[in-house]
Amino acid sequence: MNLGENREVGMRVSGSRVAAAAALLLGVLAAGGALAQDGGSSAAKKKAPAAAAPKNVPSAAAQDKAPAAAANQPPPAKVAGSFGNWTLLCGTETGDEKERCSLVLPLVETKTQKLVFRVIVTYGPQGNLVLRVDGPTGVALQRGIEFSPDTKKTYRMPFQTCLPMGCKALLLISDDLKKELVGSKQGAITVYALNGKAVQTVTAMTGFAQGLAALDKRHAGE
Repeated sequence: MNLGENREVGMRVSGSRVAAAAALLLGVLAAGGALAQDGGSSAAKKKAPAAAAPKNVPSAAAQDKAPAAAANQPPPAKVAGSFGNWTLLCGTETGDEKERCSLVLPLVETKTQKLVFRVIVTYGPQGNLVLRVDGPTGVALQRGIEFSPDTKKTYRMPFQTCLPMGCKALLLISDDLKKELVGSKQGAITVYALNGKAVQTVTAMTGFAQGLAALDKRHAGE
């Protein structure tokens, strides 16, 4: 979503419709990234049937490549638990047997049911707890994202990457921030439009403490 095109982003959005947004979440996850399924076409899909082959029957070469392409696909992330507004997603990456989990909160615009922000808490490759926020394009990149828990303290999150489908901001979660998140009833996410106007979204943090405890257990291998 481009903030320059939709001004309704600033209204309060609901994080309670996790079930409705589950389809948007399956395929998102990872340690500092996402366990996203590869939606690109395989070589088998791109290869045209042989000229002599009957219609709608793939060539032998394409049939041979199909299993190999499927084997390279990472398995889909699975819902490991729901905690209030948060969903715990777990899965493994291709070539990695270790399960990785993320606690995910989708923020959906109430009228359009479009995903506006996605808040993800996960453990990074170095074992650090990381807060990630996926947001819309069309924002002032140099200002990043501002996240504020109940304490009203503002944490600035610089954008790491921006693609046509959205931007990603990351922040290492310190012990102090972890305590604030666990004790907060709500959190505020602020981005800035290209004209400098602040656009804020407020969401309930319901279930975060329980979800984080489940994430910690998974990370510890319990």
